[in-house]
Amino acid sequence: MRRVPTPRPSTTATIVLTNKGSYSCKLGGFPGVDLTSVNGGQRWSPVRSSQKWSSMAVEAGQSTEFTLNLAFAKEEEGFYQPAWVEITPPNETEALKIEWPWESDTLVDQRSATHPGTFVNPIG
Repeated sequence: MRRVPTPRPSTTATIVLTNKGSYSCKLGGFPGVDLTSVNGGQRWSPVRSSQKWSSMAVEAGQSTEFTLNLAFAKEEEGFYQPAWVEITPPNETEALKIEWPWESDTLVDQRSATHPGTFVNPIG
């Protein structure tokens, strides 16, 4: 039996990062985002957008955010089903691993595309 992805338009997901430390930190650039698939653990690191970024101070207890543009699949072939999302803030080495929140939705498989519809925007 073949699973047909749920048709869904593209969307933008906002990811909020909170400084849980006791001091302010300087943050800027692009977070690392890695998707891991359900079928064999294939990894996909979405490309970065062409948006400009600048450094910013994030005070203790304060938050900043970034967006992830997602191109959901509309057809049976050429899709990628993530199971996990790993997010690594700029200049950090430890990733936060969360389950893919759109369980039944798959992405258009554009891992080798020049201008994919799934991409990461900078923080801030």
